[in-house]
Amino acid sequence: MTTEEESGHRPTLSQPIHTPRLVVAFTLAAALAGCASYEPAPVDAAEILADLRAGRFASPSGEAPADAEGADLEQLAAFAVTHNPALRAIRARIGVGEALLVEAGLLANPTIGWDGMDALASQIVEGTTSSVDFLAGLGVSFPLPRPGELDAKEGAARWRVEQARRQVALGEWRLARDVFVTCEELREVQRILEQNEELLRVAESTREYFNRARSAGAATAMQANLAAGELLAIRAERVRLESRLRDARQRLNGLLGLPPSADFPILAAQAREPEDELELGPEAIVDRSLTLRPDLAELMAAYQAAEEEVRLEVKRQFPQISIGTGIWLVPGFFTRFNRPAIATAVARREALRHEFEAQVHEVRREIHDAHAAFEEARRLLDFLESELLPNAEKGLRLAGTAFEAGEVTLIEILTMQRSLVDARTRTTEARAEFRRRLWQLRAAGGLLLTTTKDPASPVSEREVQER
Repeated sequence: MTTEEESGHRPTLSQPIHTPRLVVAFTLAAALAGCASYEPAPVDAAEILADLRAGRFASPSGEAPADAEGADLEQLAAFAVTHNPALRAIRARIGVGEALLVEAGLLANPTIGWDGMDALASQIVEGTTSSVDFLAGLGVSFPLPRPGELDAKEGAARWRVEQARRQVALGEWRLARDVFVTCEELREVQRILEQNEELLRVAESTREYFNRARSAGAATAMQANLAAGELLAIRAERVRLESRLRDARQRLNGLLGLPPSADFPILAAQAREPEDELELGPEAIVDRSLTLRPDLAELMAAYQAAEEEVRLEVKRQFPQISIGTGIWLVPGFFTRFNRPAIATAVARREALRHEFEAQVHEVRREIHDAHAAFEEARRLLDFLESELLPNAEKGLRLAGTAFEAGEVTLIEILTMQRSLVDARTRTTEARAEFRRRLWQLRAAGGLLLTTTKDPASPVSEREVQER
């Protein structure tokens, strides 16, 4: 009878074993085929600055720059939410959340390995090895997700994506509010500067009159000096107003993502009565704001993500099972069956619940404060337009009649003119303040550029895949 050694069917260590090598080669080839190559993306500060310097505000149609035709508040807000660098940075976070959502839906990779103990034992004990020894060392393991674990991971990731999207809506909401308020301030200073220019012309004419009158002996040096002092005071006020105008323009350009020196006309906002929602009481506005405020929606998305993470940690208390060429079980003895992780997730969810409660409380306070300030601004504007300004205009007319009759001096006329300009300035400021308070109340109620979804529904998988 021929033995295996004599027939040559029992290979030795010096003979090639092709099967394991083929398996390893195939595995490596499959792994390398799916690899992505590294592509560097360096950041060049000089290039970024050059792009920012090249920024220019254009009309929504893109056919002509806005500085040739002017821009209204809605156009400015729409431009800002697209070109503001800080908002673009917030918007980029959505891509991170979507990538994590894809990761959350993937199964764990299988484990492929080879244990050489069988071959080594045969070599030590019998002095030789066989193909069976090498094949027995191959092992494949497929980790199985716990029941409901994958769904909970995807749920948490979906809410994280939705949270990022609502952070963008929150940034747009705040940016639009700031653009509207800053534009009102810019227009206010421009109107006051126009009134200052008118008063400056009157003061210069008055000074020239008193200089001539003094030369002719018809006016005293004190009267001429008073007229000159009034002119200097108006010029000093103009310097202050020009500084306010520059500051407001640069703040607006910063919100729009434009260079600080950019300049273009802003169309005056049309007189607009408060919408029906603003005629409601503050508590009614608070009730509506619960589904409109982007900050509440963002916190709700964070809370829902924490809710899904609690569910995920609860699922992970069960043992981890892997199947393949064998069955592997990873019990949770050392992790106390995931109880600490569950407690952490529950504490995080509870903290977010209190944070949401605190934010609702803050929203109610903000709306009541904005509503009270809006009503006060409206009452002040009504008083100035109906009583103070008409009284100043009437006083100047009476003073002009009295001057023609020789009953008052030109200095008194100048004083009455200054009182009228002051009344017009106060009215201009009150009108701008009224509109600023209007925008702030609308923003506090969530009625300004509202793009928030239902706080109870996360982004869908189809929406993520379509992006």
